[in-house]
Amino acid sequence: MDATLVTQLDIPGMRPARQKRSRELVAELLRAGLTLLRDRDFDRLSIADLCAATGITVGSFYARFDSKEAYLRALQLGVVEESRRAMRRDYRPDVAWPRGLAGFIEWVVGTSVTWNRRYEGLVRASLRQAGSDPAAWTPLRELGHERVSLALPIALSLLGRPTVAADEDAIRFAFQILSGTMNNMILINPGPFSIHDEATPRMLSRAILKLIEG
Repeated sequence: MDATLVTQLDIPGMRPARQKRSRELVAELLRAGLTLLRDRDFDRLSIADLCAATGITVGSFYARFDSKEAYLRALQLGVVEESRRAMRRDYRPDVAWPRGLAGFIEWVVGTSVTWNRRYEGLVRASLRQAGSDPAAWTPLRELGHERVSLALPIALSLLGRPTVAADEDAIRFAFQILSGTMNNMILINPGPFSIHDEATPRMLSRAILKLIEG
């Protein structure tokens, strides 16, 4: 987690951290949260847990964050901003994708699965919070929308034929299926395959490619 990046964001409920030690403290708390959320729900993540994991006092936590909900917003927005910057760097129309559209889709799905494995706890916490507060999912939803806007022209250019209006709809729906599948696996893990299965990226790539190619 980039402490400088997070402290530059205007996050409701998080007080500015202007000094180096204060920025480092924020970064330590956010990194600890990502780790702890891997094996527990957000409701069971206590401020005491966060403080114990980072060796700070509860008072130091509240010096930075108004509440646990404000902390979750900071965690979301920090991850989203880092991810957004990475996407803008990596989704380049000038890349010669090996194997064309198939290679691009495999890369998109592979990076999506890797990202969701890395931030599985945060995604789960955000989805569950959205049950009582729909706005809790907004940062991650907006990140997904930006990914589609970046990927759409690349995918269209790799179809290898004149495009029609239905192609754009197919690509957008394919990305919706990708996001929905990731969220479903993280939230309820219905099986038979999980986000951690080795075969998941390959099978998702094949399904999405078939949908886009028609």
